[in-house]
Amino acid sequence: MWSTRLLVLGLVRWLGPVHGYLVRRELDTWRMPGKAEIGAGSIYHALKKLTADGRLEVVATESVDARPARTTYRITASGEAEFQRTLREKLWDVAGGEDPFSTAWAFAQVLTPAENIALLRQRAEVLFSRIEQVTALLAATTPEFIPGDEGAFVPAHARAMMKRQIDLWITDAEWCEETAGRIETGDLVLGPELDAEHAAQWREAIKGDRFIDNARDRQALIEELTGEDLAADDLNGRLGGDAKKSTTLLMETLQTLSGLYRFVRAPDDGVAPVSDMRPLHCGTCARF
Repeated sequence: MWSTRLLVLGLVRWLGPVHGYLVRRELDTWRMPGKAEIGAGSIYHALKKLTADGRLEVVATESVDARPARTTYRITASGEAEFQRTLREKLWDVAGGEDPFSTAWAFAQVLTPAENIALLRQRAEVLFSRIEQVTALLAATTPEFIPGDEGAFVPAHARAMMKRQIDLWITDAEWCEETAGRIETGDLVLGPELDAEHAAQWREAIKGDRFIDNARDRQALIEELTGEDLAADDLNGRLGGDAKKSTTLLMETLQTLSGLYRFVRAPDDGVAPVSDMRPLHCGTCARF
């Protein structure tokens, strides 16, 4: 995985010559609540693979008393080149990370309203708990390095990233609470699962040329939006009567990216309308 490779390269670059045990101990302190831990096996595997690839080199291997031998590493010129290249690629790239919740939420209508409300509120509780943990960590640490109190040191850029994560969790938790409340009050009706009639209409819609045309039009619009800044009125005009506000455009774009299309057909095209088949809960998640 590129992330483990970059982390190991970066730490050996900073700390080298250094042995894997210290790299592992340092990385253990970098884990945020809710984030997967990088196992010791993954770290040592990365060290060996980077060495085999010529990105790291062995400085020495030593054994103290009866303890297992420890190998000391330092970065090579090719390792420095890979580190600099990967670092810039990942910092400049605005990648869309996979969110398991967003994927599963596409089928929220399979669950009862009560279960959806319960899981949304439980998710909010977990997120607020993580917010409290990281907020407490920030309060108990300092961006100043004080000899003798190294454990309280968290670099300023790391603190900024922790605050960013808190803001993301707050947005997610508030969305969960708001959506649970909308379901509870009836403002957001998820609807029942598709019956045979609607499923047949959906299949026919996918078969039609209009489905392909709509998908191509929206993909072209997405590509256009990524290349230039357009006024809100201009954006709405591009979608015609199906979008009256720029926020609707954003929802449609996000839904298209996740494979959730809205098929709007003219009344005289001989096919039953299926515009109401796009689940409302998908648009709600797109807002977030």
